[in-house]
Amino acid sequence: MFTIKVTTVSGNEVIESGYGIQWSPWAHKLNYTDHNNCGDDLTLQPGDKAEIINSAGKTVAHYVNDSK
Repeated sequence: MFTIKVTTVSGNEVIESGYGIQWSPWAHKLNYTDHNNCGDDLTLQPGDKAEIINSAGKTVAHYVNDSK
C-alpha cells in the first residue's frame, strides 16, 4: 500500500491510501485503487504537488502540476 499526499497551492493537504497508482501527465491526474478496492483519482490543479510514500515511509515518486 502507498500513501498519496497532495499539497495544494493554497497549502491544504489531502492524504489518501492506495494501490496500483498510475500518473497521467497530460491530465495531471493520479489514478489509483483505494483501500475498498475501488478505482479513484486525484486531479492536480496548477501548482499542486503530490508525493507517493511507501510503507517504509520513503517518498518513491513526486508529481507536480506546473502548467501555467
